[in-house]
Amino acid sequence: MLTVYCIPGMGVNERLFKNLQLENCTIKHVKWIKPLKNEALKEYALRLTSQIDTSTPYALLGVSFGGMCATEIAKELNPVKTFVISSCKMSAELPNKIKLWKNIPLYKYLSDKIYIQSALLLKKQFGLTTKEQQERFLQMLKTAPQHYYKGAVHCIINWQNNHFPESVVHIHGTKDDILPIKKINAHYAIAEGSHFMIINKADEINKIINNELRNYI
Repeated sequence: MLTVYCIPGMGVNERLFKNLQLENCTIKHVKWIKPLKNEALKEYALRLTSQIDTSTPYALLGVSFGGMCATEIAKELNPVKTFVISSCKMSAELPNKIKLWKNIPLYKYLSDKIYIQSALLLKKQFGLTTKEQQERFLQMLKTAPQHYYKGAVHCIINWQNNHFPESVVHIHGTKDDILPIKKINAHYAIAEGSHFMIINKADEINKIINNELRNYI
């Protein structure tokens, strides 16, 4: 049975994948660790690999920041497939609004509490459509390691990556307001899919992943 290692979005946890239903697969969840000071995204991602058993065939699945980490891991290891969802597989796909933070490095001085509050203010852009989803999102954000957020933001805005392995399958929503699809060349575009579509469009995403993995299970 194929193991699929799931890496969630920035600061959230395995509850993000509650609607993920994969056929003949074992799902395991990668936990966030605290980024080191000024750590590059590639180095951070490779530290996550201590949670991955590479002795048997496996696949990766990453959402948002987790998709960026999954891409960097796939470049160094050998997963049969790497699913990048609501994310970027190259730094050129990041929107300009995120890159601007590099020139205005206020992110270095913000607390975890402010990052969480800011994320909640953007709930509509994330695609959170119900109070239940908003509450779940808040609770997940609070599970991140202490002093996690500024390090994770540093990884993203300083990310430099211009290639990705053939194992990568990019799934993106046409209504993603956090990482707009206009700069992204996705293999699959989910109509009306938001940044939170791993929850709201799970049936479509499950179908794509199960079809892509059919020859490996």
